[in-house]
Amino acid sequence: MAPSDNKTRVPKEGDSEGTAAVNGASRWAEWTLNRVLVVAGLVSMVLALAVLGSSDPSLVGPSLILLLPGFVSTGLLIWRPRPGFFALAGVANSLLAIITIPFGLILALGDPLTGPIYNAVVLAMLSLLLALPAGILGYMGGQAGRREPPFAEGIRSFQGLTVVAVVAVCIGAIAAGSLAYQNLNAPPPGGGPVYDIPQTASISVLASNSRFSPTTFNITIGRVTKITVLNEDDGLHTFTYSNNGTPYSHDLLPGGGVTRFYVLFSSVGDVPFASTPSSDVGMNGTMRIVAP
Repeated sequence: MAPSDNKTRVPKEGDSEGTAAVNGASRWAEWTLNRVLVVAGLVSMVLALAVLGSSDPSLVGPSLILLLPGFVSTGLLIWRPRPGFFALAGVANSLLAIITIPFGLILALGDPLTGPIYNAVVLAMLSLLLALPAGILGYMGGQAGRREPPFAEGIRSFQGLTVVAVVAVCIGAIAAGSLAYQNLNAPPPGGGPVYDIPQTASISVLASNSRFSPTTFNITIGRVTKITVLNEDDGLHTFTYSNNGTPYSHDLLPGGGVTRFYVLFSSVGDVPFASTPSSDVGMNGTMRIVAP
């Protein structure tokens, strides 16, 4: 009878503790960096859907359908790391992010004021950056018959260090976006005057690269609305508009300054707003006053 190979044998009932430990360690040693990254891409996309569901649950169902190929192909990769399974899982786990690129996935990364939606977009982009390159590299390495180092060794390679940097940047973006979102929606500091007017709506606006975002938004007639503007530029801007013939202008302090003010409109129509410094040509937008 040929001697058994303890390095690849799965631990079974009756093995000693030492033998089971050796066999278990060898099983974990089979996990290469690319294999871990493909699985991590699926995990990142699942987290993105969980975060997105907290703000709009209606999007979760259709998105889960697009994730089904990822679950199946990743399961095959975990079961047996063959080159074809690497390519299949890498593409499948990036599918949702790839499909949403033409619909503004990249542009959404520049608007942290959307809160949970922004965090979901960052996680979706992370799944693409983790799974797709790892799936391609795992497929090419398997086809060429190259030996892939185990995860502990691969994470110290150039690819591994790049992955660590990408994950760190994404975590930092999520943390910064969450702080900005919380700052914009925080209640104004106490101690000021008290008004017996209920606040019934709020709108967040971003001033960045000498542009307002969004440039157009709706405000309901007769409803007190809080407008919060975050100025990410290094220069001073203003938010200037007219209401019922009276001009109003609010300074937007540079370097992350937050400006809050309240508006109340009594007639339906479009109210243009702009930044008044002469250098801010083209920095404008429209408030659409609509009926309830």
